[in-house]
Amino acid sequence: MQLNRKLNNQESGSNLSSPQGQDIARLEKKVSELIEAIEQADVDTHLSKHYQKEIADAFQRSAATQKKLAPFRELDQDNNLSREELLEGLEKLLAENQFDSRINTPKRSGIVQRGVMFVLAILLIIVGFAMIIMPAPPSFELFTVYYFNINDGVTIMDLVSLLIIFGGVLLFVLNFNKK
Repeated sequence: MQLNRKLNNQESGSNLSSPQGQDIARLEKKVSELIEAIEQADVDTHLSKHYQKEIADAFQRSAATQKKLAPFRELDQDNNLSREELLEGLEKLLAENQFDSRINTPKRSGIVQRGVMFVLAILLIIVGFAMIIMPAPPSFELFTVYYFNINDGVTIMDLVSLLIIFGGVLLFVLNFNKK
């Protein structure tokens, strides 16, 4: 079976000379390498389903990209248009289709951004608790909202500290709740 697959890959790769044909030949080569790696690996069902989903998502993104670029390719294929007509058609297509140069870039999960947000959230929570626990000078504690006894109570500084803690928790939850 592997011999047939290798023969088919060599035959299909040799007669394709266009850029799209080269992309397909390169894709066929990578798929055959992937198939060989899968056949040799010992993969459990959970991991295999995860990989299947990633591959299916990649094909869906590719199809979506091709669908978005199809009107531009159609405009490019029409040879009997003048430069002004091409420019007007391109202007119309750009106005209708909102995308940028990142259309073909793979989706990255933003690990660095999530890491920074995680550290910032933890830092806010720690600073908020430190402001509550550590004693502050009487000049810094402006007003006592609620008295527990004559010497102690809830101050505005404590309420601000609780807001800082809430902001850190909210940042933490929103950071890891994204898809």
